[in-house]
Amino acid sequence: MTSPTSYSSYARTTIGGRSPPTTPTTPVPMQSLGVPHAWDSPGSGSSGELSEHKSSAELDDENTIQMQTRPVYRRTHSSSGRSTMHSATPSANGSEGVTILTSDYDQVDALLHSIYEKTQQDAWFAPNPSAGAIADASLGGVAVRISNPTGGGAFPSPALDGTGTPSSGSGTPHQLPTFRTFPYNAPHLVPFVSAITALNPAGAVLVRNAAVTAAVGRVPLNKDSISLDTETRIQVLPRLSDLAHAEKDQCGAFIRRPPSLVLYAPDVETLVPLAAEFEEKLIKHVWRTRSADAPRSARGSSAAPGVLTGLFGSAVDVASIPEGEDDIALATREGSSASLAPEKAEETSQPEAPKKSAWWSWRLQPKVKPRANADAEKGAAPKERKLVLLGPLYAGCGAALAGYFVFAGVSILLEEYALDHDPRRFALILTLPVIFCVSIFFCLQLVGNISLILGPIAQYHENSAFYSAVKPAPNPAVDNNLPHITIQCPVYKESLSETIAPSVLSVKKAMQTYARQGGTSSIFICDDGMQIISEEDRQARMEFYANHNIGWTARPAHGKDGFERKGKFKKASNMNYGLALSLKLERHLAELEAAGVSEDDGECLEDKAMHLAVEEMYEESGRKYRPWACNGKGLRVGEIILIIDSDTIVPEDCFRDAAREMYESPDLAIIQHESDVMQVAHHYFENGITHFTRRINKCISYGCANGEVAPFVGHNAFLRWSAVQDAAFIDTEDGKRKQWSESNVSEDFDLALRLLLGGYTLRWATYSEGGFKEGVSLTVLDELYRWQKYAYGCDEIIFNPIFTWWKKGPISLQLRNFVWSIAPVHYKIGMMSYMFSYYGIAAATVGSIMNYLLLGLGPDLDRFYLHSFEILLACTVVFPALGNLGFTLLEYRIGHRNFFSGVVENLRWVPFFLFFFGGLSIHLSTAILAHLFSYNMQWGSTVKEVERSTFWIEVPRIWHNFKLSFLICFSAIVMMIVFASDAVPFEWQIPGYNWSIIIPLSLVVGCHILLPIVLNPWLMIFSY
Repeated sequence: MTSPTSYSSYARTTIGGRSPPTTPTTPVPMQSLGVPHAWDSPGSGSSGELSEHKSSAELDDENTIQMQTRPVYRRTHSSSGRSTMHSATPSANGSEGVTILTSDYDQVDALLHSIYEKTQQDAWFAPNPSAGAIADASLGGVAVRISNPTGGGAFPSPALDGTGTPSSGSGTPHQLPTFRTFPYNAPHLVPFVSAITALNPAGAVLVRNAAVTAAVGRVPLNKDSISLDTETRIQVLPRLSDLAHAEKDQCGAFIRRPPSLVLYAPDVETLVPLAAEFEEKLIKHVWRTRSADAPRSARGSSAAPGVLTGLFGSAVDVASIPEGEDDIALATREGSSASLAPEKAEETSQPEAPKKSAWWSWRLQPKVKPRANADAEKGAAPKERKLVLLGPLYAGCGAALAGYFVFAGVSILLEEYALDHDPRRFALILTLPVIFCVSIFFCLQLVGNISLILGPIAQYHENSAFYSAVKPAPNPAVDNNLPHITIQCPVYKESLSETIAPSVLSVKKAMQTYARQGGTSSIFICDDGMQIISEEDRQARMEFYANHNIGWTARPAHGKDGFERKGKFKKASNMNYGLALSLKLERHLAELEAAGVSEDDGECLEDKAMHLAVEEMYEESGRKYRPWACNGKGLRVGEIILIIDSDTIVPEDCFRDAAREMYESPDLAIIQHESDVMQVAHHYFENGITHFTRRINKCISYGCANGEVAPFVGHNAFLRWSAVQDAAFIDTEDGKRKQWSESNVSEDFDLALRLLLGGYTLRWATYSEGGFKEGVSLTVLDELYRWQKYAYGCDEIIFNPIFTWWKKGPISLQLRNFVWSIAPVHYKIGMMSYMFSYYGIAAATVGSIMNYLLLGLGPDLDRFYLHSFEILLACTVVFPALGNLGFTLLEYRIGHRNFFSGVVENLRWVPFFLFFFGGLSIHLSTAILAHLFSYNMQWGSTVKEVERSTFWIEVPRIWHNFKLSFLICFSAIVMMIVFASDAVPFEWQIPGYNWSIIIPLSLVVGCHILLPIVLNPWLMIFSY
């Protein structure tokens, strides 16, 4: 045996008794091609040495596969227990053979063989035995990733620094992924593997057949894509080496020279279906275009020119060259457009600031700002939508009805004054604003329920100013120049496998559809849990993000070295942190491009700019808090942002519709999609909240169709990035420019209000038909926390904390700006009635106790006072009775449900909502009082995964979270017992037969006690 050499060639398998060719071949590096390994068998000698090979007869007996006489890598076990790779060399005369037993194949080899067999059936040119051990370059191949990339981002590497803090610099060494290929002896796969390494797919297939050649040969030289059908546009690249700059989400790319098709996927399991899909579409395309003459230039040269579209919309021309020339000249196209919107340049035209009205604004139609380059002949002119006035009509009727109730009370006071001439009763007029505010929601619901039964519903199926029921029509002006869309997703400590991964994979399907339609997109995750979770979970997240080409940022943990994550929920400050880094990246990227910095060192300009942005933020913090970030390209923000939560499902085809709608309406800032529910637990509590969520969303859709201004709920919404930047503000606390308010719980309402004040429009869309799905609360505690957050946010919008009243007044500046803004009046009425409804629910317990004491101890009250029992009857008629009837008829009239099934569905949940809404009062009161008295009320993150529990776990948990409501309710029960007994004098007694006084308080108390019990699935099944 000779000593190991510095090169190795490839062994070629002979199957079915064929002898291996003996022609020597050119040595080719084999590390990237993943030659199958051979484990040392017992008796093979010391570690690191080749075992003696058996005779051919023995090999045939053991069902082995003979290999050509060529050195191969084989794995042996060293004394340290690690597997190492060694090379075997032939003897001097070259007669010694090396064999690999069939048992040497592992799962990856089996997968490679299976994929190759199923995807290379159309390889017409069989291997030529006289060509030696090297496979024919006209064939394709398969590659499967066997190791994930590591490093490459701006975050510390635990392997380098156990403290988690980098000693110098801000990046970590980048290790590329490794792939194993098949056929093993194929040198033409070396550039293939080199090209797909930058894309980092889980697997890839190289296809070279007649259909691919025919399709590529018909592509004009000035085209950079092939339209296989109306919804599938696949990129065409000049060379295999350009695959590193391909649009990854298309999962495929045609190569001009040599004519090839490369398919790649984030999951190996999808490679075969992907190949079958492309094969079907490709054959149909070739047959459909068979009568078209191929371009002469395409016939004359395999190196056909084309246009390459970069990841962010920049285009480069591919010049034509004679056949056989090695390189293809690339020239930048003049006037190339960038799809990204960096920080606004000074020359960018700013929209005119809306004129503020000095008094009440009655404007209904949003102002449409004309596009500067609008071309009516190309259909690019803004399309003004009709304004439906039913919403303003219903809001006006509701407000008028509330005013009637108020003046009815004044009428009672005047009648009583005419009798006894006692002016003191007019002090009750001070309560009229409170009565109006609390009753307006009731009145709007009454009018709205009547409209569900008797009002028109045709507008539900039509587009209008604030509502989209029909998808936008195809528009060549935007379809041929689709904008880049960024999917922004804030996450915390959710489970990667159960929550984050399903959401990302859902988004990836939509990104693939959009990429094949000609657009580009990227995922931008603001990860607030990256620096908090365990090292194992952190590495899993990093690998997942890297494998799916996700850009992410992570800030230090709250309180670590004094770092503060501002805000109650931290969501707004989390997104602001990521957007701030992205804007700094854009500025540094522009500087690098202006300086002519190249990517010769293998690091793209975006990553270089990302590291500079990280260093800038690190310096701004006094070198105390270094942000973590990775994938600079993914951190760039496109013209449109899709905001999603970590538990979200999106439709596969929704990006292009958003781009079209944004293009048609230049003043449109937000498209809020109606969301369905993504259920995970399927127990009765989740089913009840699912029914309620769907019902609320349907009612919002009906309201927006009537002309109500669309709400912004903070997720499943498309935002125009330029509008968000226009609405940005300077935070007075730290002097930084921010997009999301960190001082408000309701940061979504704050952004929507700033956009409305800036002259932009919000729109509610239903044409996704439930394709957007969101998670709901899985436990009653999480749902209570959600309502507490809403109540806290509403009080935050309306009132200042009490200790600031002496200098700021009781009414907040935000509400004053909203009331006197140019927003439509009916929008103000509807929004304020919604906020005041939380006060109505919160006042139920206190009002019932006061009603019990006032009517029980002082029955001769002024007629101005409205008894609780009368309020209870009115609420029963309007909400459970008329509300269920109206919603049932609405679903029937718009064609969504059969009438009788709707009646059954709505009535079956009446007991559920009786306990739920009856037990909300105390919990909302605590949230409102917490804000008024500046109590630091904290809520944990919502549970998004199913957590099984038992009776012994739930009972202590119920007492811990509901002890305040239990104490209040049991005290009320004791009070009623005492007042009904002889323990107090007769004149102080409230007898039990006085049911009109006792029923309201008993109902509230009973619902609060039973709420955490009957709405707890794990407690009711009595699992112990």
